[in-house]
Amino acid sequence: MRTTYPLIATKIRTPRLRQTHLRRERLLNHLHNSIHHKLILIAAGAGYGKTSLLIDYAHDTDLPVCWYSLDGHDTHVPTFVEYLVASIQQRFPQFGESVRALLRTHGGPPEDVEPFVRVLINEIEHTINTYFVLILDDYHEVIESEPVNALVDGLLRYLPEQCHVILASRGIPRRLTLTRLAARQEVVGLGVEHLRFTAEEIGALLRRLGRQDLSEEEIATLAERSEGWITGVLLAAQTSWTGTTQDILQLSGAAGGVFEFMAAEILGRQPPELQRFLQGSALFNEMTPPLCDALLEITNSADLLRRLAEENLFTFPLDAEGTWYQYHQLFREFLVTKLEQDDPDLYRRLCLRQAELLAHRGNWQHAIEGYIAARAYGEAADAIEVVAQETFDAGNWDALRAWLDGLSEETLATRPRLLIFRARLYAETGALYEASPLLERAYDVYRERGDSLGASRALIQMATLQRLRGRLMDAIHLCQRALAMAADGDLLTAIQAHHNIGICQVMLGHAREGIDAMRSALRLAESGAHDTQAAFITHDLGAAETTRGHLVPARQYYHQALLYWRKIGNASALASTLQSLGVVHHYLGQYTEAENRFEEGLSKARDAADARIEAYALASQGDLYRDTARPDDALQCYELALQITSRAQNERLTIYLLDAMSEAYRLKGDLRRARQLLTEATDLVRADEMGYELGLCRLSEGALLLAEGNSSLARARLAEARDLLAACDARRDLARAHLQLAAVAHGEGDDAALRAALEEVARLTEELGSHQVVVAEGLANPEMLHAAETMGIPGIDLMRVHIDMAQLAPPVGAEVRVVATARPPLEFLALNGGQVLKGGQLVTDWESASARMLVFLFLSYPQGLRRDRVIDLLWPEVSQERGNSLFHSTTYRLRSALYKDTIVHENGLYRINPAVAYRYDVHEFEHLAEIGRGSGEVAHQARVQAIGLYHTPFLESFDEEWCVEIREALQRAVVELLLLEARYVATEGEAMHAERHYLRALAFDAYDERAHRGIMWCRAVGSDRAGAVRQYRECARILADELGVAPSLETADLYEAIVAGSAPPIPH
Repeated sequence: MRTTYPLIATKIRTPRLRQTHLRRERLLNHLHNSIHHKLILIAAGAGYGKTSLLIDYAHDTDLPVCWYSLDGHDTHVPTFVEYLVASIQQRFPQFGESVRALLRTHGGPPEDVEPFVRVLINEIEHTINTYFVLILDDYHEVIESEPVNALVDGLLRYLPEQCHVILASRGIPRRLTLTRLAARQEVVGLGVEHLRFTAEEIGALLRRLGRQDLSEEEIATLAERSEGWITGVLLAAQTSWTGTTQDILQLSGAAGGVFEFMAAEILGRQPPELQRFLQGSALFNEMTPPLCDALLEITNSADLLRRLAEENLFTFPLDAEGTWYQYHQLFREFLVTKLEQDDPDLYRRLCLRQAELLAHRGNWQHAIEGYIAARAYGEAADAIEVVAQETFDAGNWDALRAWLDGLSEETLATRPRLLIFRARLYAETGALYEASPLLERAYDVYRERGDSLGASRALIQMATLQRLRGRLMDAIHLCQRALAMAADGDLLTAIQAHHNIGICQVMLGHAREGIDAMRSALRLAESGAHDTQAAFITHDLGAAETTRGHLVPARQYYHQALLYWRKIGNASALASTLQSLGVVHHYLGQYTEAENRFEEGLSKARDAADARIEAYALASQGDLYRDTARPDDALQCYELALQITSRAQNERLTIYLLDAMSEAYRLKGDLRRARQLLTEATDLVRADEMGYELGLCRLSEGALLLAEGNSSLARARLAEARDLLAACDARRDLARAHLQLAAVAHGEGDDAALRAALEEVARLTEELGSHQVVVAEGLANPEMLHAAETMGIPGIDLMRVHIDMAQLAPPVGAEVRVVATARPPLEFLALNGGQVLKGGQLVTDWESASARMLVFLFLSYPQGLRRDRVIDLLWPEVSQERGNSLFHSTTYRLRSALYKDTIVHENGLYRINPAVAYRYDVHEFEHLAEIGRGSGEVAHQARVQAIGLYHTPFLESFDEEWCVEIREALQRAVVELLLLEARYVATEGEAMHAERHYLRALAFDAYDERAHRGIMWCRAVGSDRAGAVRQYRECARILADELGVAPSLETADLYEAIVAGSAPPIPH
């Protein structure tokens, strides 16, 4: 039967390092170097520093650590499993759903552990993609439990590669099949011989504890007599080196009961008053004299604690003033156990009094845990009421969820405010259906009590729920009811109502009304010092301004929101703002910065288990890929986001994603699939309150009709889209509509309509402060932009647009492949955004940027690298021992993302497995570049292919030194190829084609006068003498501003020849 007791948080929380902690470097290094084994077994008697070593390792390693301190209650399999799941959930919140379901339904005998083994293994395999460590401390507490050992043995037998266990016990767990693990070299151990403190370590620790009076000879003698048993050393020091102590030190630390015997001896020698004090005060993990006085109803705690610390009786001051103290963990456990055994009633009374004391002092977390542990649910609920808002605002949702779920159902049902918080937790993680009945219950309770203020706040949350479902008019009506109901014009209700109404108005296409409502809400929030509300509002104002195309004020609002979130500490909200700020960078054409923001936001959303923000981040990342000519990557992001959104019941985002996927398929040329997805999106639109979404769908339909050759119907749909988007004040999307109308006009030869559409685009891009939308749409309509060049549209810098387009798309030319073979299973595209394809699909599940960087490092050093060299290149700031953990965890992530045999280890070197078929674009580029430096048709074809491979600089998002060196060399190579190819096609009479090569070379190196001269020549021979002169002046300006020099004589001579009207030769 599953236990109904609340979990004890300290059992699954990594303990902190003590100030008196002694770092044992040799043992830490052993753990770091051995972490790739499936099991590390630390077996020694009490008092050898096992737990201290594990705490040190947990704080020192870069790997996620799941901590589980076992006790005698964990011999029951359901209890063990529940704590094990909770321990892993501390680091991986998505873990455990199926295991908990099994706990609720499993009715088999205690020895039937196989179902738990299977479900646990399956959950680890499918929900955790990160190399991590599970620490099981004090395993001796369950060493005699046959079912628990059978369960652990099953886990070790089938443990997935990413999980590594460190098990600490006072004895060797004989019920585990260690021989099998040893035969497979999957286990290493630390025993008494390793854990014994050396004389140097003993001396260092005693000096840290204030024992400066010991000679080296005494320390050496103590080390020899104690056999390195540090607790014996400390106890010997406590007993002032008496003969009794020396006799005790002859005992082996591994013999059971030695610590208890010695601790009991020490405790027994204390006066009764001090014994009572020790046992009662041990309930505190950390204590102050006033806390102890209040708990034990005495007045001399300060004197007693000072005396205990001075005598080094396992009592450590945590600050110089003696304000805080802490007992040694083993000693504290001994005292608490003895108190509970000797006087259970007193123990329970003190626990309850302890919770009340902590509550009065504002230590709500421990107070709540104490109340729940004492089953004082009413007091626990009262305490939660105090800190619920603060805890929620800080994003500490796991703690709040645990407290609320720890209450009895009866207690929670009578606390409407807590019901609202539980509903908000459900809503923030996308579980909208679970949230709804809780809000309805809260509203009913408030109404029954005649509490109009509470009822109005419940209505606000119900409105938020309706908004998240896309029911905007319902949300607005609920907010209006809340405003009418709020008692005495409640400020918080007014802030949230106006904020909610503002968001809904923006989503309905009424941007100005919505922004006005949100600004009103912001003024109210700032006047009342509601920082969290102000943070949410500034974020949403940024979103509204982004929709309108006001990117500069949007960025300002987002940065203001970031300041709030970093101050408040809400990880989920921070993720949302980072994602939105990435959208602004995207629209400003700052693609690398945008991708960095999206990846950071996505990581934080996943850390916070916020499905809604994760879906938005993926959608935004997909938009970035779509606008940078990577439709396949975009589709992968959209599809992942759609899977999440279907669970989160976000109708508007679903429409957006279906429409975006339709656009991506159109860009790929799959018009049938694009039509299917667009129909799905349009069918979900409610025209009466989804003007923006309908405008997007009409825009996509117009572009699709144009691609299908139906220009007249395309024009009608685009005109409808234009009107809808204008009504919503969605300026960037309105610019897209005008660009598509320009494409229709160009196809029909209607120059007047083309000019009119482009003039609108110029007006809108000036308001947007960026021509990025022209670049993105121009990739699919280059002919329209070339036609526009002759019109001289003021406000559109077509040269800059062409340069930006040249960086995103390969040049026009023959479609040639290096080798016409079947597609390899792995493709590494360092020159195309650092992408990795597996079976033709983009690999995104790297878990860390280091894993993706590692595979490209191995590709760059095909002969192989030693592990220490990899650590030096990737993590130069860490020691080799810590780097070992990083190396193995990163290698695991790499192999998980690709194939298990992708990396091989031979003769001390790690490298890409030569038996694995793969394609690496850098190798292809270098091979083709070598051929392309020649002359003739073969060299021309090689250059076309090499230039076509170079989509982006080598791993442009990585700044490591080894990356930069390779990147600069490859960039020099592609510039040379572009100049060679430009000259080649110029000699063939293709000046326009040559200019595109020169422009692209200039995009890589703005100071390269060869590229400037090439552009000048191309424009001169194309009868655009004014354009050639502008290019010369731009060249002169850049060289003067940046380098303080004038153009070379060769460039100046070309300029003079062009101005004179002579026909210059093709420049070198």
